[in-house]
Amino acid sequence: MTANELRSGLNVWMTADYEWSRDYTDALLTEDETVIAKMDAVAKAAERFNEVVGAYFIDTVEGKPTRYRERFRTHGPTYDTAELI
Repeated sequence: MTANELRSGLNVWMTADYEWSRDYTDALLTEDETVIAKMDAVAKAAERFNEVVGAYFIDTVEGKPTRYRERFRTHGPTYDTAELI
């Protein structure tokens, strides 16, 4: 599950603790339908509470995203976040 933090716009990934991390290596990767349902519920709640926007599941193979967009997003922002301060 990936999304963008609403305030910073940065990419985030859902962790095994159902929290959000900016580090893809913290991402929860699962095929368990019960876990997937909980991830979806947590993501929808985070969107309702304006914590994240655009949450969606991604496909992976051997722990790596299959689509170019998500592979690109795992490398972090394409701008210098220091400029935001």
